[in-house]
Amino acid sequence: MKLQILRLPFIIVAFCLTTLAACHRNQPEAAAGRDVAGLPAIKETKDKITTDIWEFRLKTRSLYNASKFDELEALAAQIRADRTRFGNGSWKISQFYESLACRSDEPESMWLLHERIHENWDAAKPRSITASVAHADFLTDYAWHARGGGYSNTVTKEGWRLFGGRLAKAREFLEKSMNFEPKCPVWWRVCMTLAEGQGWSRDDFEKLFQNAKAFESQFWGYDVAKAEYLLPRWHGQPGEWEYTLTLEIDRPKGLGLETYARVVYALNTYYKNIFRETHASWPQARDGFALMRQRYPDSLEILSGYCRLACLADDRVLARKLFDELGGRMLTNIWGAPKNFRNYRNWAYSP
Repeated sequence: MKLQILRLPFIIVAFCLTTLAACHRNQPEAAAGRDVAGLPAIKETKDKITTDIWEFRLKTRSLYNASKFDELEALAAQIRADRTRFGNGSWKISQFYESLACRSDEPESMWLLHERIHENWDAAKPRSITASVAHADFLTDYAWHARGGGYSNTVTKEGWRLFGGRLAKAREFLEKSMNFEPKCPVWWRVCMTLAEGQGWSRDDFEKLFQNAKAFESQFWGYDVAKAEYLLPRWHGQPGEWEYTLTLEIDRPKGLGLETYARVVYALNTYYKNIFRETHASWPQARDGFALMRQRYPDSLEILSGYCRLACLADDRVLARKLFDELGGRMLTNIWGAPKNFRNYRNWAYSP
């Protein structure tokens, strides 16, 4: 089986490439095509922490491809027990499961091959929390693959049938493993994805969320999942995810405003400009990013994401300061193409 890496790393939220607007609202048209004089040359750069994550994912995926279940189990047990995080705050156990995923553009034969690997893993390790969560995670992805990402009126009858059947099967794996030991923080995250797909009631989802946070208060993937559930396109009302996010800022033993910033950054991919189209607070997101920079000072991803949001928030003074720190270093998974980096930087330094 050819090695496939299937999702971009989830660095600040989910490690996915976002499309940037070609030009900022306040950016002078004349500055769009050239650099402001005196600025360092733009250089596409790799972040060392991102490279570390990719190496971990490659190692994990190679074990999965070879069906080395004993080694997968040992690796997951270690990083789960240690609560290991990478140098940008990304949970290693989340990256473990992400590395097993199947790309949405894979042919059906590849999805079927993944299904056989998971079935063999379950047969070899019937009481494994890792195998159960991995299989349920695969099935939720497989369900959305059948449904597609469009509005409900674009889904075929067969798509709905497969969507419902695969989610039901994922729920079986989650319910079966509910009381397995040790527990896995990703169990709740996968269950939240299931809940969104199955349209669980608000009360049931909230109970699931609170149980998850009681188990691991710093696992910010739960907060991203809840905010997505509360998007108006799914189960919430305008302004609701923004309000409920503020309720988590003071959670005991939580991450404080870091959680706020991570969720805003994750959900900004749903909007052209999250600060103009929602009630998201730039001052709170800004302070959350400042906390992240203290906690993860070596992360070029966090610095770059912080700079990009400062541009979207029209915070020219801060954006200029952050561009100074970047010194021309550009990460493609944050800015997309050099022209985007150039346009925003020119806006920041324009009179």
